[in-house]
Amino acid sequence: MDRDDTTVCQETLQYFKTMLPSFSHEAKNALAVINENAGLMSDYILMAQKGKTLDLERLSSLSTTIRKQVARLNNLIMDVRQAAHGVDNSNQTVCLVQHTRQVSELLSTKAAMRSIQFNVSAMEEPILIHTRPVLLLHIMWTCLDYAMQTGEQGRHIGLSLEKRGENALVLISGIDKLKPESITAIMPDEQRSSVLSALNAELVIDENEKILLLIIGKHHA
Repeated sequence: MDRDDTTVCQETLQYFKTMLPSFSHEAKNALAVINENAGLMSDYILMAQKGKTLDLERLSSLSTTIRKQVARLNNLIMDVRQAAHGVDNSNQTVCLVQHTRQVSELLSTKAAMRSIQFNVSAMEEPILIHTRPVLLLHIMWTCLDYAMQTGEQGRHIGLSLEKRGENALVLISGIDKLKPESITAIMPDEQRSSVLSALNAELVIDENEKILLLIIGKHHA
């Protein structure tokens, strides 16, 4: 195994090391909401058993909230399971839009703590690419994490996705104080070079437009 392969394996494990605590936190939040609403439903049932009139609209609202959280938790579990299937770094066909939403969802609580919102938009959907899915998740996570930590709170960070010829693009906007030297702060040179090479990708900073651009080239099987 050469140096680049070793770095790629290390960065793959680094993604899971970073992602799993966030997944656990998001899952616990969803379970807490389910538990709270289930408790309220139990209270309403107890009141009904004592002869009080049931508030059917309130019960319906509680049920809807529980279903939404179950669906959210199920999506999180599916995302993590999908990432686990790519742990061997084999090339797979994935949807870039789904990948981007997956990362933004797992970072949503961390973003909310800084009053930051992610706005994901795509010129078309799905945008299918052949790539190494976990490495792609890792570089996108690292870029978004940097974007959140740089600049003021209460911002909107835009993620625009598009296809240009054989390339797929992720444009991350709303990053304050973005400078050419920021590229090293996002990820050290050696790790970044190995990850981008494995993805057949480039990471470019547009200092004037305050945009971080991830260009993913065609990756043959």
